[in-house]
Amino acid sequence: MGGKLRAVAWFSAVELLGHPATLLLTLASAVGTLILPFFQFQRFSEDGRLARDCGLSTALLFGTLLALGGAGRLHRALRDGTCAIALAKPLSRGLWFCGNALGTALALGVYLLTQGAATILAEAYSPRYHAGGEYADVAALFGAVGAALGALALAALNDRFRGGRFALSANLLLPVALWALVPFAPGAHWGDLTALAAVAMLLAQAAAFALALAVRCPPGLTAGVTLAALAATLAYLGGAAYLPLDPLAGGGAVPVRTLLLLAPQACLATAFFLWCGVGLLNARETL
Repeated sequence: MGGKLRAVAWFSAVELLGHPATLLLTLASAVGTLILPFFQFQRFSEDGRLARDCGLSTALLFGTLLALGGAGRLHRALRDGTCAIALAKPLSRGLWFCGNALGTALALGVYLLTQGAATILAEAYSPRYHAGGEYADVAALFGAVGAALGALALAALNDRFRGGRFALSANLLLPVALWALVPFAPGAHWGDLTALAAVAMLLAQAAAFALALAVRCPPGLTAGVTLAALAATLAYLGGAAYLPLDPLAGGGAVPVRTLLLLAPQACLATAFFLWCGVGLLNARETL
């Protein structure tokens, strides 16, 4: 059973990471975060705060879009009947659904690694205020963007000479290229990772919710309902805890106790949405 789950999850993650739209989304997110310090004209009382807050907010928004992409892929498999090929083997519907959910989570993890590194670098290289004025580390910012472009070049060479999938290779090389620079970034704020962990918990719930909806709803409706539910969570249900920007001020971090309190709620909600998705899938007469 475990081997079948891993196989479905791996295939789902590879398909999602190998899609050109996923690469475009990741590039727009990471490069947009990295070049933000070039256009930063407001300090907001703290060096690098704008880059950090925008980077984490972008991780939540673009991560939700990636989760919706995974839900759309599942809906297409059900609509086209391609899932029937997998289910023709001794594979239960629940296992197939959970494998797709796990694959979407793996793809989200790769994306969050890329965006997390971009956020840390953008904050570290943002304009610093000194007696003589404000200065951004322009050379380092160009170097970070160049590292991202270098990852794309390596993926292109892999595609040309080894027949690898360009989008998949690029999505896997981008976090490696950016994280290689983080240890050399002066004053890198590692506390950003604690906020990124909270964002990941909310994205896990959003992904499970979207996948459950995708069993019965078309992609447009799934996207609309998921985004509305996410907005309602952030606005009315204390969802700001999943985007904790204030605790990061002044080099701080989200307390471990806060993350430990959020984790059970996130796990229970994710498990509930997955259970609903499996139930909806089992209730379908045909696939």
